[in-house]
Amino acid sequence: MLGLTFHARRGPPMSSMSFVHAFPRQRLVLGAGAIDRTAGEAAAEGIRRPFIVCSARGRRSALFARLAGGFDPRAVTVWDDVPLHAPLSTALRAAALATRDGCDGIVAFGGGSVSDLAKGVALALAEGGDIERFALRREDGRIVGQPGTAPKVPLLAIPTTLSGAEVTPGFSLTREDMYKVLFRDPQLAARVLVLDPAALDDIPAPVLAGSLANALAHGCEALYSTARTPVSDLFAREGLARLMAGADARFHPRLDAAGTAGAADGADDLLLGSYLVAAAIINARTALHHATCHKLAPVLGASHGEVNALVLPHALAFNLPACPAAAADIAGAIGAPDASVEALVERLDRYRRQAGLRRSLREFGIARSALAEVAQRIHAEPGLAFNPRPIESAEQIEAMLQQAW
Repeated sequence: MLGLTFHARRGPPMSSMSFVHAFPRQRLVLGAGAIDRTAGEAAAEGIRRPFIVCSARGRRSALFARLAGGFDPRAVTVWDDVPLHAPLSTALRAAALATRDGCDGIVAFGGGSVSDLAKGVALALAEGGDIERFALRREDGRIVGQPGTAPKVPLLAIPTTLSGAEVTPGFSLTREDMYKVLFRDPQLAARVLVLDPAALDDIPAPVLAGSLANALAHGCEALYSTARTPVSDLFAREGLARLMAGADARFHPRLDAAGTAGAADGADDLLLGSYLVAAAIINARTALHHATCHKLAPVLGASHGEVNALVLPHALAFNLPACPAAAADIAGAIGAPDASVEALVERLDRYRRQAGLRRSLREFGIARSALAEVAQRIHAEPGLAFNPRPIESAEQIEAMLQQAW
């Protein structure tokens, strides 16, 4: 049993506070062998004909066999076509199959793309094929867009990375023009989260390092977002501490010859940390970092995780001078020697370096001349509304991208 201790940072008296903190209805199941409880948890949610979304690689895993083995094989439909960045068209095709087979709930087994696709399927099942009308957009500094009102089928999630996508009500789907569209619907946060340490057993070190960077960015953005609350602060600080403890255990002393990050050491802390920082951003929301990754990764044809690892130091350098209190919070959570940008980047970036991930945009093959157009796309992102440093033009974003190039 994991102990959970929240380290509160003293703030203003409660009489001076005013905030609203919402939280989805979720059941968290964490521990060795948790995967074997999935079918029972699904039944408790009323799921009799599950639609299981996974990658082709995930479907071949021993853990998937244990997951699927708990269900009546005659009642299960499996969808294993999950390209990077969850294409909108794929979600609609999957929803058509789920409708044909009479599926009454969704089980997502995988990382962020699997989770996003599963949410897209659930939205299409409830609202029909024209789901882009529910997408979020930013107008005059405000986020515009409404969730669908039709009841959604229940979702269960078994994450196999640290993306945290399964925790939140937000998700993204990618159009044919490689433009990532964002959605947010409280009904689409997974109702049950099954966190089994065995899910991280075979994750290659580069994939883990990228996924870890995504989770670390959740924690950092939650602490500097203008929508943060005292409750989200608690989750973010504890989540960052867990992630760093888990990563230190997982990556030490070195990567093995196959490029896999050691044995299962640190898996509990990594999974719980990923959950906590994702829970933090449900209210605190993401800002410049994730806005950049959402639009940049599809253009690069790269994984969301690896792009997170590249962007994180540059987003921190852009934002932290504008929010020293948040920098101090981050430093305390991750065990950095001080709250300088250099010290925080050194501590947060070590796993990317150790895993050998690409260190510049030019290594992804994007031309420097293309950065202005990418910056324009990022400037339209809803998440910029919560950034601590005001962003008044796409040129500010382009300057950051030039530093990353």
